[in-house]
Amino acid sequence: MSDRRTKLFVSPDKSRFGRVALAIVPAVIVPGISMVRLLAGGRGTSEGLGPAAVPAAIALVALPFLWYVVYAVLHTLNTYVAWVDGTVLVRNWARRLTTVEGPGFVARTHINSSGIAGAVLVVGDDRAAVMLNPRQWREDELDEVWRRAAFQQQFGGTPTPRELRRRYPTIRIPLYIRYPGIVYTFWTILVILYIGVVVNVFARI
Repeated sequence: MSDRRTKLFVSPDKSRFGRVALAIVPAVIVPGISMVRLLAGGRGTSEGLGPAAVPAAIALVALPFLWYVVYAVLHTLNTYVAWVDGTVLVRNWARRLTTVEGPGFVARTHINSSGIAGAVLVVGDDRAAVMLNPRQWREDELDEVWRRAAFQQQFGGTPTPRELRRRYPTIRIPLYIRYPGIVYTFWTILVILYIGVVVNVFARI
């Protein structure tokens, strides 16, 4: 942060991702050690994989954890909300930048969807709007940005994703909110395939 009169940069709450990672690590290490020993030594008359058991176990056990690490890194390094010379800038995890020049607003909205959206913040003006997940930010830091920008505080109600899109034509709504059934099905298939790979590996030793 430099020159507090004209610039204020806010990053996502890294501690939130850290707490989840710390909770995942023990769940990964214990089965990982057991899997290395089993893959290395084999079962019954099987000779096992020997030294190759370590990379095999890492590939099988660590992949879900690595996926979360990539997710957390993208969201913490690429994302920010900034107030610069009277303009609010919002950049998402894919480095897509939305500029809100004002007069702007921030609407606290609860999306009526079967997805896992819950409460969201809609930030925008008469030209553009962007959605923020308030659980990934420190509320007091965001409030300071809205205060400096003199944004009007609104209650956005409980619109469906379609209603929200009609209200803010330029807003990008995540797929897990717009099409929760398809997303849940996709992740279910991935989990089934992952379990199938693990079972197949153990069946061969």
